[in-house]
Amino acid sequence: MRSTRSPSRRLRQPGLDSLLPPPLVHTGESMKLKQAFTPFQYRQFRYQYAGFSVSVFGNMVSLVALTLGLLEATGSGATAGIALGASTIPLMAFLLIGGVWGDRVPRHRVMATMDGVRALAQLGVGIMLLVGEINLLLLIVLQMLFGTAQAFHLPASSGVTGFTVPKDQMQRANSLLSMTRGIATIIGPLVAGALVATVGAGWAMTLDGLTFVCSAWFALLLKLPPREPQPDSNMLKELGDGFRLVRTTPWIWTSIAVITCTHIGLGAFMIVGPVVARDQGGSAFSWSVVIAALGVGGVVGDILLLRYQPRRPILVGRLAELLLLPALLLVALGAPLAVQVVAVALAGVGTTASDSLWVTTLQSQVPDESLSKVSSYDWLCSMVPRPIGYALGAAVSVGGAAVVLCTMALVAAVSGLASLTYPSVRQLRTPAESVTN
Repeated sequence: MRSTRSPSRRLRQPGLDSLLPPPLVHTGESMKLKQAFTPFQYRQFRYQYAGFSVSVFGNMVSLVALTLGLLEATGSGATAGIALGASTIPLMAFLLIGGVWGDRVPRHRVMATMDGVRALAQLGVGIMLLVGEINLLLLIVLQMLFGTAQAFHLPASSGVTGFTVPKDQMQRANSLLSMTRGIATIIGPLVAGALVATVGAGWAMTLDGLTFVCSAWFALLLKLPPREPQPDSNMLKELGDGFRLVRTTPWIWTSIAVITCTHIGLGAFMIVGPVVARDQGGSAFSWSVVIAALGVGGVVGDILLLRYQPRRPILVGRLAELLLLPALLLVALGAPLAVQVVAVALAGVGTTASDSLWVTTLQSQVPDESLSKVSSYDWLCSMVPRPIGYALGAAVSVGGAAVVLCTMALVAAVSGLASLTYPSVRQLRTPAESVTN
C-alpha cells in the first residue's frame, strides 16, 4: 500500500547554516557570473572539494595503472582480474555496515581513517610494482583492505555536504563534485597511460597512495558537529532502522529501484554496444566517440545544475533519466553515428543531472542521523547492478545484442514511469528559498 505521508515530515533538522560564514557579496553582472561557484566561498567546502578532487583523480589513474602494471609484471590479465575482484567483494559486503558507522561517529574522522587505509593499500601495491615482484597473496590482502575502506568511506562522505555549505547551495556543491568526477574520468586514464609509458605503473600507484594522504589531511580540516552518544545502539537494529526508512518512503525506494535498473542497462550497454556497432559496420573509433559523448554529456548536465535548481527535484530527475531510452534504442537500431553521439550525450546529461538531484534531495530530506545508512543502500544498488549488466551483456552478446539494448530501454522506461505514479515522487519539493529560476 502506498504511503500518504507528507514528504515535508521527513525534512532534516537545520544543519550548520547558522554557523557557516556568510558568502562574499557581489552585485550586478559579477554576481551572476559567480553565482554558480558560490560554494567555493565557504572554507569547509573548499576542504571537502580539495580532498574529493585529489582522491578521485588518483582513483582514475590507478584503475588503468593497476591493470597495465600487473599485466606487464605477470604477463597475464588474470592477476589484474583477481585484484579487482578482491577489492569489490568486501566493498559490497561492508557497505551497509559502513553506513551504520557513518551515522555513529563523526563522518570526517571515518573519511580520514579510511583514506589512510586506502593510502597504505595503494602504496603497498606501488612498491610491489616498483620492485617487480608480485606476491599474489599480499596483493589480494591489500586490495581487500582497499575495498573495505571504500565501503566505510563512501556512505560517510555522502553526509558531509550538508555541513560544508548552506542548504540553498547544496545542489551547486554536489554538481561541482560530480562535474569534477566526470572530468577525472576523462583525464585520469590519459595521465595513467602517460605515467605507465614513462616512469612506470609503480609510480602511478604510488601517486594514487599519496592522493589519499592528501585527502585524509583535508578531511581532518573539516569541522563537523559531534555525534550524540547512543549507548543502546545495536548494529542489527540500526541496519533495520535504515532499511525501514528506505522501505517506507516511496520516493526513496522507488528511486533506488530505478537507479538499479539504470545501472543494469548501462552495464549491458557497455558490453553489447560495441558488438552492435561492429555488426553494423562501425569501427572501434566510432564506438569510442560514442562513449566519450556519454562523459561529455555528464559534465554538461552538472554545469546546467549549477544554475538551474528545480522545485521538484525527484520529478525532474526521473524525467531526465528517460533520456537514456532514445540512446539505447538508436544505438540498437544502428542510427547514423552523429545521431547516436547526440542521443548518448543527452543520456549523459540526463543520468548525471538526475544523480546530482537525487544526492542533494537525500542530503536535504533524510534526517542526518540516518543519512549514511540510507546512502549505503543507494551506493549498494548503484554498484551491484553494473556487474549484473556486464554479465547479461556478455551472455547474449553473440546474436540478439540489439534486442538486449531494446529490452534494457523498456525496463528503464517501465521502472521510471512506475515510480512517477507515487505522489511523493511527483510532489516532493525543495524549500522555496533554495530555488533559483
